[in-house]
Parts: sequence; C-alpha cells; structure tokens
Amino acid sequence: AALAGTGRGDFLTSRGGRAEGPRAGRRAAPALAGVGQKVINAMGAGAVASIIQAALSAVGEPIVNRVLVKRMKVMDAIKDVSPAMMLDFFKTTLATNFLKFPFFEAINAFCAALPIAPSVRGLFTGFVFTTATLPVTNYRYRKSMQLEVNWGNIYEAYFPTVIRDIVYGICRNYCTIWTLALAPQWTATSPQLLFIVVTLGCLGSAPFNEWRGYLLQSKGQELTFKEFFKPSNFVRSTSLGAIKQGLALAVGYWCAPPAAKFLQGLISAIKG
Repeated sequence: AALAGTGRGDFLTSRGGRAEGPRAGRRAAPALAGVGQKVINAMGAGAVASIIQAALSAVGEPIVNRVLVKRMKVMDAIKDVSPAMMLDFFKTTLATNFLKFPFFEAINAFCAALPIAPSVRGLFTGFVFTTATLPVTNYRYRKSMQLEVNWGNIYEAYFPTVIRDIVYGICRNYCTIWTLALAPQWTATSPQLLFIVVTLGCLGSAPFNEWRGYLLQSKGQELTFKEFFKPSNFVRSTSLGAIKQGLALAVGYWCAPPAAKFLQGLISAIKG
C-alpha cells in the first residue's frame, strides 16, 4: 500500500501543519523489504528451474526447434538429433538459462508486488525481458540448430519475439488471478499453479512464436506461408514447447525449497 499511487500525498501527508515524511518512510520500509525478499526468492527458484530446464532443453529444444522452424515430424526430429549433440548443447542451455530464468522471474515477482494492472505488468515484463535477453535467445536457438552465430543475427525476429513475450506475460498474469480464484489454497508460486499458468501463457502467445519460427527459417530453405502454417504443424510445435516450459518451471519451484534448505544446512555444517 505504501508503494501505491503517484500523487505527492503518497510521500508527504499533513496533520496539524506537520509533515509526516519520516513516518511514511518507516511504513514504506517493510513493504520495500518484502518486495526485495520476493524478488530474491523468485530468482532462487528461477535458478533451480534453470538447471532443470537446461537438462530438459538439452534433450527437447533441438527437437522442438526442428519441429517449429523446419516443420519436421516429431520422430524425424528425434532421429536428426544425436546424444552427443544433446550433451554438447547442455553447456549452452545451462549458461543461458542462468541468465534468462532468474531474470524473468525476478522481473515478474517485482511487478507482481506493485499495484498495477496485469496487462501493464505483462507489457513491462515482456518488453524488458525480451529486449535484454534476445541476443541470448537467438544465440541459443542457432546453437541448437547448429547454425553460425554472428552480430547480424543476434536481434533476428525481434518484433514477433517481443510481442510473444508481452502476450505471454499478460496471459500468465491473468491466468494466475483466475486460477487462484478457483483454487485459493494455492499460492502464486505453487508448482501446480505454475504448470497451469505457464502452459496457458505459452499457448496464448503461440501465434507469435509461430511467426518468430517462420522468420527464423534458413535462407534458401524457407517453406511457403501455406506450408509453414499448417494447423497440424502449429498444434505439434505449440504443445511440445508449452508443456516443456510449464514442466520445467513447476519442477523448479517444487525443488527450490528443499534445495535451499540443503544448501543452508551445508553452509552451516561448513561454518561449524
């Protein structure tokens, strides 16, 4: 409540002619501390999720990207990816996830603590996240497809990607509100809720992800618009990507508390 509003009265009120700025500051301090703790917790959960998702992505992402961009059938995509390629790609997914996952979850947690509409929250989160991390996203995509990486393609397909992430953020925020209304026993970080809202967010933003995939086709190997956007291709690539993303984040938040407890015990044992 201390962070709400934009008027001068939020920082300076008057009673009997005396300014109460310090008292308002004391009221704001716990709120700021609470926001900071939520951001730190979200970053920790995002870091755990990043490791889990890195392992899932090392196996699934080369397959999903072939289904998305090359429009290969699932079994053909699986045959096109070797275990050695997956193991090598794990180094890329792990490094990039440590940048992307905690960053997105920190932004989302910070915005969730502010009194702003879910649509504005999603707009801000998607725009900031995509603009800052698109070079990492495109580097990772090109490594998964064994394509050359250079400065000319690090911001490739910017507009569909930023719109996709904005729509994803908005969908995820509204789905969180609706799901909590139906299941009040859950919290915003419950693994069950996260699996639902992240999957729905991916499904809601899927048209823009397909647009991104269309623009990322290798030059000289492009499918026509009609060939690329077949409904069967859309369903296949969207369902694979959404389930993978939702599962990774849900398992990450499920593992975060015991992982944090284990680390705290380990640190205490070392100090002792």
